[in-house]
Amino acid sequence: MILASKVGYFARNHALLRVLCLKRQLRSSSHQRFSFKVGDTAEVCKTFSASDVRIFADLTGDKNPLHVDDEYAKTTRFGRCIVHGVLTNGLISAVLATKLPGPGALFLSQDIEFPAPLYIDEPVVARVEIAGIDGRRINCHTTCVAKDTQKIVMTGTVKLFMMKDAKLNT
Repeated sequence: MILASKVGYFARNHALLRVLCLKRQLRSSSHQRFSFKVGDTAEVCKTFSASDVRIFADLTGDKNPLHVDDEYAKTTRFGRCIVHGVLTNGLISAVLATKLPGPGALFLSQDIEFPAPLYIDEPVVARVEIAGIDGRRINCHTTCVAKDTQKIVMTGTVKLFMMKDAKLNT
């Protein structure tokens, strides 16, 4: 009977110790200092050629004539071929993975809208802004803007998770 009560006491204290250790780990991970902060921005600029769009269409199988057939595109409300929205969105992925937040960023989810078309050979600027940091979860605002006309061709939000080996301030 005495042995059973000591085992029960040990088990309860062991469980309590595990909970306290878990809470400590969560608290310390939420106070990480990343090499970026809310309000930081980064961007890339690219011009997609007809060849880029054709390669993307061949790779993905998305050969919608709106993207690859000049004669067809002329008959649409756009009047000429447009870049695949997902190809434009790839620039956001490039910013997130290489610039801000950078290596160690893992995509969790994304919401995007395409309010205007991006035309082939039209320079575009893809921009990411850190909107919130909650422990290792990062929220970002994203935009892609046609450089010459300043029209927004893509806008949205991204939720990321920063891996343990992500860049930290030292």
